[in-house]
This record gives sequence, C-alpha cells and structure tokens, in this order.
Amino acid sequence: MKITVDTHTHTLLCRHAFSTVTEDIKAAADKGLNGIGLTEHGPGYPGSVNYAYFNTYRDIPTQMYGIKVFRGAEANFMDLDATLDFTDEQLKKLDIVIVSCHKECLAPNATKEQITQMMEKTLQNPYIDIIGHPDNPIYPVDIDKLARLAKANNKALEINNSSPAARPGSEPICREIILAAKKYGTLLSVGSDAHYHPVVGKFDYALKLLEEYNFPEEQIINSSLERLENFLANHHNK
Repeated sequence: MKITVDTHTHTLLCRHAFSTVTEDIKAAADKGLNGIGLTEHGPGYPGSVNYAYFNTYRDIPTQMYGIKVFRGAEANFMDLDATLDFTDEQLKKLDIVIVSCHKECLAPNATKEQITQMMEKTLQNPYIDIIGHPDNPIYPVDIDKLARLAKANNKALEINNSSPAARPGSEPICREIILAAKKYGTLLSVGSDAHYHPVVGKFDYALKLLEEYNFPEEQIINSSLERLENFLANHHNK
C-alpha cells in the first residue's frame, strides 16, 4: 500500500508549527509524493491565520517542484451545533477541507451522542471532504454510525499519523475506525498532520494499522493522485 498525497499539513503561520509553505511542498516532492494538501488551521484556532490567508492562496501555484498543491484548510468545530470557523462561501473556494475537533475551539465535555450529531450535520455539508482525527478520546463518537454516515455522504474519515503522540489513547479508536470503514465501504484519508517539514509524508503508524487489517487500497482517497482528484471534484466542482 502506498500513500501518494499528504492531505494534512501545517505551517509556522498557525503559531505552533515550524516550517514554511515552501518547505512543506519541497519536502513532499523530495519524498517522492505526487501532491500535498496545505491545510492550515482555520481562524477559529487561537493564534492561527485569519481568512485573508486563505483568500491569498491565489498566489500559490497549483504545481510546484513537480507535484500537485491542494490549497485547503483544517476547519474547526466551534460548537455542538456544528458551527465552523468558515462560511460555505469560503469553503467552496478551497481545494480540500478537513474539519476537526480541537480543545482550543470546542470544550471537551460533550457526550458521545452530542459529538455524533454534530459530525452528522457537518457530513451533510457539500464542501466538507474529511473528518480529521475522529480517534480523539476526549471527543467520544459513535464510530459505527459515523462510518455509515460518511459512506452515505461520500466523505472520508482520517487516519492521522500523528495521533499516537498528539492524542494519547487514540489507537483503539483508530482501529475501530478502520474496521468500521472496511465493513461499510467507507472512504479513509491518511495524513501526516505534519507541523515540521521532515514529518511531511510520514505515514508509518497509519500504514501499519491499515495493512494489519488488510484495508482495501481503493478505499483510501489519497492512495493515488487521480483517486484524490476524482474524490475532491465531487465536492469542489465550481
């Protein structure tokens, strides 16, 4: 199994990462990837960029160092009503959109039912592509239902390579996600969640788990550039 596009990366502009946009793109090219997703934290995340940053994506080429550049964002859940820190008009201008729970934006004191209902609303948004790291134990979610909802709405759930370090206790949930996705034919995305450019394209943890369960490569949206482009065209066809 091979991942050819890193769909989840960050730059120093979020204030808790260490590399520039150019360093991330070049790192992806140097590692032999065919593409990279620039997915900076949305403006609701404390210290991150405001929307003007994403509006200025027009100056970043869609091809650099011989690879495809997807100019996107990691949006944030801001409340249990599934309010995001982007409007739909802003989201539809992006190439790729991840939505994630972060304690800096959403207090981790909700029930499994509340988090599941919140994600259900977001999965119905035509401009959302991926639910980011739904393996976080501080945001309990009904994984079986989430996998069925993602399948029904043609969305992907993320297997995040940084989860063991960033979200302790996430591995059993990550395994549950893989098993549910395999059961229902749900799409998955594999991202490094790199906050420093040497980590771009690092998928060892995610691939080990996926291979352990013999997960179908055709259900991973970024196992080929063509597969990812086709998937995104369904959500961002302007």
